[in-house]
Amino acid sequence: MVTEFSGVDHDVVIAGGGLAGLCLAKQLRDAYPSLSVLVCERERSPIPVSAFKVGESTVEVGAHYFAAVVGIRDYLEEHQLEKLGLRYFYGDRPDFHQESEFGVKRFLPAKSYQLNRGSLEEHLRVVAAGAGAELTQGVRVLDIELGEQDAPHRVTYQSDDEDNPQTTTVTCRWVVDATGRHRLLQRKLGLTKRYPKPHNSVWFRLEGRLDTDELVAPDETAWHDRADEPRWHSTNHFMFEGGWVWAIPLAPNHTSVGIVVSDELHPVTGYNRIEKAIDFVVDRVPGFDPAIRELPVLDFRVLKNYSHSSHQVFSHDRWACVGDAAVFADPYYSVGSNLIGYANGFVTEMIGRDRAGSFQAEFVRYANRWFLSLAEGLTQNIQGSYAFHDNPVIMSLKTIWDYYVGWAFSDPQFYGKTYLDESASTTLSALGAPVVATQGAVMNLLKAWSGSYRGVFEFDYIDYFDDLPTLARLFVQNLPADDTETPDFGSVLVSIRDGIDRIEELAHVLFYLALEDALPEHLDAVRSRGWLNVSALSLDPDRWEKDGLFAPKSRPRLDEVKKLEEELRPLYRVSTPVQQ
Repeated sequence: MVTEFSGVDHDVVIAGGGLAGLCLAKQLRDAYPSLSVLVCERERSPIPVSAFKVGESTVEVGAHYFAAVVGIRDYLEEHQLEKLGLRYFYGDRPDFHQESEFGVKRFLPAKSYQLNRGSLEEHLRVVAAGAGAELTQGVRVLDIELGEQDAPHRVTYQSDDEDNPQTTTVTCRWVVDATGRHRLLQRKLGLTKRYPKPHNSVWFRLEGRLDTDELVAPDETAWHDRADEPRWHSTNHFMFEGGWVWAIPLAPNHTSVGIVVSDELHPVTGYNRIEKAIDFVVDRVPGFDPAIRELPVLDFRVLKNYSHSSHQVFSHDRWACVGDAAVFADPYYSVGSNLIGYANGFVTEMIGRDRAGSFQAEFVRYANRWFLSLAEGLTQNIQGSYAFHDNPVIMSLKTIWDYYVGWAFSDPQFYGKTYLDESASTTLSALGAPVVATQGAVMNLLKAWSGSYRGVFEFDYIDYFDDLPTLARLFVQNLPADDTETPDFGSVLVSIRDGIDRIEELAHVLFYLALEDALPEHLDAVRSRGWLNVSALSLDPDRWEKDGLFAPKSRPRLDEVKKLEEELRPLYRVSTPVQQ
């Protein structure tokens, strides 16, 4: 039985009509057509084409959310740019075409997009209104007064009419904060959590193309032939110790450029004005000069200490925070849209349960724990590697590891909607507990390796799809067949079990490579011990027995490790190690 909410002006009020708020409005109206949804947005149409917003690059989960859940696939195909994956350049060689490159040759089987946020959000306004949501533009939400127990919430907003500003208060059953970095509810309730080491960013949009392919002379055909499509379509990362520079294409013909750095290594005063920022980029990507100085600058923004989390984002008292008003993960892997999809999915599920009279506090506790653990784990994992961003071998292996974990374990939970099923998710969490332990061990291993790196390995180019068939298989096997398909729990479970095995095998290979470089005298002895407890990996031989490295907790699969090692090793050539 479905209970229609009564005694309120609106069933749901969404404070903020940006990407997260508009997508949620459309998702709610599609799921519950009788639901009354009001969106309050400060900015009036039309939104500038080059909108001043973070979150232009998507990866597969976020792209699937926009295309299949929100239902704008045709629009994305026609008006936004398909993304040629994530691409990384490591500036360890004198000429750009000699730098180590990690990327893909062709567009991946599951599409992702580069988003011009201005044109996208203008379209989403039409889409949300077409689905039956009410959009009030040109208003600023002044306050959200939360009702106690079953009492309605009160949302007060003011129009932007300078001569005669009107203040309006409406009541609602549910209120959702989608105000972005204003974080109305988070600030009001004192919920903000900061990460211990600040990271800063600046970004700006340029009119025209800042083209990565033009960094290399046309006669360097071997380099150009690595990619079937222009590298301009990738989210290009130019890596250096303590940070990275991005170059992202935006339709119709703009380029987004950003600097993301650890404050510890690169104080914000070195790039906090547009002139300084351009000099900072040119110092690390010299080939962008003079084009980067000649293209018109459309906007510029500085964001200090950009990442944040929250003690709570969902409440049994019928409020929630989504988008940047909830969390802001590190942008390195373009996961912001993923988190919008997960949070909006939880909110839609909660409102549905409330309508059905089955909305329980335990589910809210679970949702907060699941979502915040994901967001914080992503950021901590990413920011833990900034100090060795300039090491192409270790960073490429870390990226391969992260893709294994994401594509094999995390992504299937979104496609299968198991994250919305507390029972199914509990089963998967228990199954994946060893992955969590191994994740910590691998991160510590890579950090230790970066501190004692001798340089045994090098690489020129790695295609993380074509050159890594096991990873590619994990990626493809988890994709839904079409927009209407939701894989059943049984198939998700089988897929994740397979992925967990492959993750454990990869941990063995990474350990062997780390030992060959940092502790070659121990490599043969470790190999002779056979299957390892990969949650106890380290570069401290004195701790191996004590930590249980040689006391494995899973069935041996050394043949599979051998096959995976045969897949990975040819990607790296042996070089002369650095003398310590």
